[in-house]
Amino acid sequence: MTQLALNAKVLNITKITSFFVNYNKELNLFEEERTHLSTQSIIERITILKKIYDNILKMQEKSIKYQNKKRKTTF
Repeated sequence: MTQLALNAKVLNITKITSFFVNYNKELNLFEEERTHLSTQSIIERITILKKIYDNILKMQEKSIKYQNKKRKTTF
């Protein structure tokens, strides 16, 4: 709550809030809900992100194996 109060207070010197200084947009405490996002679409996005994450891990493992193999042959 203290952080919210500090970010919402208009500074005397700049005449803008510290939140605007940090994020370049106004603090909106009463933002409307995002009704256009359904639970199903969020689950689909999470599934896609998990697949991407798994692919990144596999690529890292392959890269590590390749680099280690390359190092072993040079010594």
